[in-house]
Amino acid sequence: MYPLSRLFLFCTVLAPLTLCAQTCQSDFPATTPTERFEINNDTVYDTQTGLSWKRCLQGLSGIQCEQGAILYLNWEQALQAADAETGWRLPNIRELKSIVEKQCAVPALNIQVFPGDNASNVWSSSPFAYNTTSAWYVTFATGESFNYTRDHALQVRLVRSGQ
Repeated sequence: MYPLSRLFLFCTVLAPLTLCAQTCQSDFPATTPTERFEINNDTVYDTQTGLSWKRCLQGLSGIQCEQGAILYLNWEQALQAADAETGWRLPNIRELKSIVEKQCAVPALNIQVFPGDNASNVWSSSPFAYNTTSAWYVTFATGESFNYTRDHALQVRLVRSGQ
């Protein structure tokens, strides 16, 4: 269990999420320090991995991802949404896990780089090998990855190679 998983359980089960702000531990180095990223309006370039990310989850826009509404898509719809945006794609599970900030929870994400509602379950393009009706996702509340049946609606963050 990640160090901050208990906080996630408290914030999602025992207390309204509005009472819980992101909590970070500083007793080990950040895994996604802000300096690692080049922010360019609605995209973020990761200098460590060479990947560019959309700053906002699909459906959101604006400087702080404050406009619009988050899209909830099943896995097939998520793949199709990525195909519809030229040059963008759904990240594989390894890529998606590369932006997890292990110091933090609710969300386990660098909110300076990825603002907005980010304590979310986000699809990867990676199918689950042991069940052909499931695929991998990351819960950015804790930064952990799980598999889920592909017909469930989760959120989407798009990626592309290079700048």
